[in-house]
Amino acid sequence: MMTDGNLQMFFTAKLLTSNAILPAGYVIRVHYQVIVMFFIACLMSITLLYMLIYLYFKSKHEKKHDKWRLISDLIIRKAIFSDEDDEIETETIIPVIDRAKKLMRNKHFRNLLTEEIMSAKKSISGTSADNLKHLYQQLSLEKYALKNLRSRYWHIKAKAIQELTVMEMNEFVTELYTYTNNQNELVRMEAQTAIVQFHGFEGLRFLDIITYPISDWQQIKLLQQLSHVPPANINIDAWLESANNSVVVFALKLARNYHRFELHDNILSCLDHQYPEIRLQAINCLCEIYTNETSDHLISRFLNENIKNQLTMVRAFQNIGSEKDIRFLSSLLASDNDEMRVCAARALAYSGKNGLASLEDHARVAGYPLNEMILQIKGELAA
Repeated sequence: MMTDGNLQMFFTAKLLTSNAILPAGYVIRVHYQVIVMFFIACLMSITLLYMLIYLYFKSKHEKKHDKWRLISDLIIRKAIFSDEDDEIETETIIPVIDRAKKLMRNKHFRNLLTEEIMSAKKSISGTSADNLKHLYQQLSLEKYALKNLRSRYWHIKAKAIQELTVMEMNEFVTELYTYTNNQNELVRMEAQTAIVQFHGFEGLRFLDIITYPISDWQQIKLLQQLSHVPPANINIDAWLESANNSVVVFALKLARNYHRFELHDNILSCLDHQYPEIRLQAINCLCEIYTNETSDHLISRFLNENIKNQLTMVRAFQNIGSEKDIRFLSSLLASDNDEMRVCAARALAYSGKNGLASLEDHARVAGYPLNEMILQIKGELAA
């Protein structure tokens, strides 16, 4: 028994074989369906062909890189274990296979080898690290880094500076110095880090010339770098008067970290700076570098400060406060700001017996929550 679909196909075939004239719309619809199916089949074939070609070249590329990596590892191992017991001499030639010498003309192989040498150099020290540096120079890889240093692309410049820094190419420090004030932040950071790594505190001379700001993260990195080198008596007071606000902030951090007590008056002058962040750092600095009159200077400027700096001032009294500051701190216990009251209570407790007695007197009058604060503060003092 024939279905409706079969009947339709049967009559269509009859019409075609009997040379009957089909409606124009029907013919166009059939042709359109054939074209669409043909297009889809071509598209699938092209996609499949592309995938096969892509997988072929990817496999070929990976095999080539695996071979390059084996060659790189062989060269690096020979360098690390070359003259292991004796310090390598300048004229010593590290053996490099002929195939590697030919591959040095290939930019991609050079980049891979350079990355491998840098990675190994970061992980080792001593004679082996010196051997890797010698290998780097023997292969003249520094000339490609210098070429990249003059690139118009910032990421290539930054990578070149990092490469020269890791490989300890301090003979190029003069060229790197010019990039410490580069308009690109990452290039500046790499150059500044390089100069400090090569010269320690003396490398901070770029603070004399930079006009761009030093980011908070960069300041942390520089301070961390400096913590690994012996402290030096550098001229910080000039930086405290810099037109670059971030340089002043960094100089205050240096003064605080290295306890430069002779700069107390210079730091006090920063309390009147128009930039709030500089005033904040000056207050933090005076927590470590202070005299008997320091608290008077903070009190005289208290009302003119923003709430963040005011809270920092009150916290500073935990270190620098004395009995002469009890009246000022007691007045803050009536503040509408809860954090201010807590900070003032702690500062009073750290101001000696009279400060703690004054705090307890206020608690008896004020009641909760000040009496709860006192119990907590007493626990902190006992600990």
